[in-house]
Amino acid sequence: MIVTGALCFWNERPEDLDLCVRGLGVACDRVVALDGAYARYPKATAHSPKDQLAAIRDAARDVGLGCLIIQPDRLWAGQVEKRSHLLAAASVGSDWICTVDADHVSKGNRDAARRFLMDMPMDVVNCVYHTPANPDRPMDESAVGAWHQEQIGVPQLIPQFWRALPGLRVERFHWWYSAQKNGGRVWLWGGDGRYPGVSAENMPWPYQVEHRTMMRTPEQIRLSRAFLNDRDKIVALTEQEDDVPGLPPPDYDYKWVPTL
Repeated sequence: MIVTGALCFWNERPEDLDLCVRGLGVACDRVVALDGAYARYPKATAHSPKDQLAAIRDAARDVGLGCLIIQPDRLWAGQVEKRSHLLAAASVGSDWICTVDADHVSKGNRDAARRFLMDMPMDVVNCVYHTPANPDRPMDESAVGAWHQEQIGVPQLIPQFWRALPGLRVERFHWWYSAQKNGGRVWLWGGDGRYPGVSAENMPWPYQVEHRTMMRTPEQIRLSRAFLNDRDKIVALTEQEDDVPGLPPPDYDYKWVPTL
């Protein structure tokens, strides 16, 4: 069984990337990390600084993970395009894919987690996510969106492991996952009813994910709020999240806390 960690990153703190990749060692055999910002993100660039790539490679080496870092030659249209590309790359030679962001730190027992996946008949595995508060900063200065505030101290069950089914991709919204199964397309998470859905199973304790979004830097929070406020406008105009031809340029709001 091959489990591949799939990491979306761009302009992250090296120490956060280090923690994230080391956490992947709890269940994974390798990591595929995809660089690059979204076209409508403030200060967007196609590549992250070299020290961030070194942090990923060094952490992967230290915990015995194979490592592939992919850097694009252009900006991504948005989260849907980037995450779909990452899933396709991570699927090659894999049985399972474990999706993470740079502010995720996975914890648990490796042998138990891998035995669970080995015996799993379902195609999606939910994991417990804990979002701790930042003790050094007020809530309104730490949360990018209102939904992050709601998650403080309340464990969430969120899909993290996906069987590497053919055609695994993200559609319209960054949390709508679909794939091919039994001759047709199915929804693995989210969706609008066009395809049938599949059942998920919950990863048992002690496996869990610490979602360290409240620990991100003030500048990361500021830029993320601007991006998400712009994304809400795009969704209202197009009923999907990514940049498409004909849209007006971003008019960033760095202060409003997004509610969606």
